[in-house]
Amino acid sequence: MKRILALLLSLVLVFGLVACNSPKDTTGNGVNNESNQSNQSDNSESDVEEAIIATEITNPVEIEFWHAMSGASGEALQKLTDDFNAANDKITVKLVNQGGYRDLFDKLMGAAKANQLPAISQIYSNRLSWYVSKDLVEDLKPYMENEKVGLTKDEIEDFPQLFLDDGIWDGKQYAMPFNKSQMVLFYNVDMLKEAGIEVPTTWEEWKEAARKLTVDKDGNGEPEIYGLVLANNLSTDIAPWVKQAGGEIINEKEDKINFDTPETKEAVEFLNSMIQEKIARLAGEDKNANVPLQQGRAAMCVASTSAIPYLEKDSIEGLNWFAAPLPGHKTNDQLFYGTNVTVFNTLSPEEKLAAWEYTKFLTDVESTAYFSQQTGYLPVRKSVQELDSYKSFLEEKPVKAISFPSMEIGFQGARNIGEINALDVLGEELDLVFSNEKSIEDALKDAQERGERAMKEARSN
Repeated sequence: MKRILALLLSLVLVFGLVACNSPKDTTGNGVNNESNQSNQSDNSESDVEEAIIATEITNPVEIEFWHAMSGASGEALQKLTDDFNAANDKITVKLVNQGGYRDLFDKLMGAAKANQLPAISQIYSNRLSWYVSKDLVEDLKPYMENEKVGLTKDEIEDFPQLFLDDGIWDGKQYAMPFNKSQMVLFYNVDMLKEAGIEVPTTWEEWKEAARKLTVDKDGNGEPEIYGLVLANNLSTDIAPWVKQAGGEIINEKEDKINFDTPETKEAVEFLNSMIQEKIARLAGEDKNANVPLQQGRAAMCVASTSAIPYLEKDSIEGLNWFAAPLPGHKTNDQLFYGTNVTVFNTLSPEEKLAAWEYTKFLTDVESTAYFSQQTGYLPVRKSVQELDSYKSFLEEKPVKAISFPSMEIGFQGARNIGEINALDVLGEELDLVFSNEKSIEDALKDAQERGERAMKEARSN
């Protein structure tokens, strides 16, 4: 009898321990699918005990930063990195360009599986979720709050919360904001003026403006000038229209895609109605929506503010263009996006510190001001607007100031693992809608079913 009682007590203890050790969920957000948005700034004493980090580098350290910056952005990043290396005799940061974003993310995944991750990388948070779930990312909060190597409370609060939150999971800072931009409406100022059209602020005004600005001289249904051009990858950019219709294309907290919903249908119907009327089109062979605008073949386009350098450099002579926030509907939500900088935890303590010091430099006021001035990206520190040099810059280029007010109503996309795979499926279905090969109802229903399978498959890898 004693042996039986002892066995029963042992089993109770084992099951009790198992119940207390729930695994992480597949969203990368922690147990029970709790959204990062609800408790991101919780600094309570219930957090994990203070981490021990290196605060001094005694021997020379060389680390790699993998990125996808090219053109003016790549040149600006190189200049900042050269300045950092020159100022730090014990730290050398080597930039490694891995091609485009998709190339970079594919190589990061290969490096993770081969246990050869770099020290630092650019990455979208919807990609970073996988690495967080695999415990491959360094929590930067202990570095940020360290008295010797960290940031002051004012410096931390100087980051727009919108951007800082994008790198937080369960109260841990797994990434810092780097190249951020806003989806905006670029337009030909002279075309709107000649047509007597104000910059549209609602969907209804926008559609009417696109109609009036479309020029089809031959009447053959192939306009010489389209009123509006949209990006080819409309599925990955559809979030603001769904949100303005009162929905959410992906609910991060519930870990759920919402492709087959009335709100998504309303957004798709709005965009598709302009495409079918041939007052709007996708970028198509132009690849980027800003190209037709630059060449005088479109009156308006939707693109990231990161396109500003290309509009400045490649537009036809005399083109008078500007930008505005996206026209609103039921709400006026505005989409911000862009990558963050993350530090992987597969490093020595001194390498981690070197990576933090570089990240801190890259996101300080002077550095982010310089990067913003040289590129189409936004500064990731609010106090940049107070710099005399940046004030002068905005006087010369007022288009760079349009995003600051929108930060108060801005949002960034969900970060669930596999959402990119699901959005790719949605894109395939939307292409069939835009080409009149499938009804919106059937396309969204199939996108929902296929998208859920795609997310599940992505999480099995």
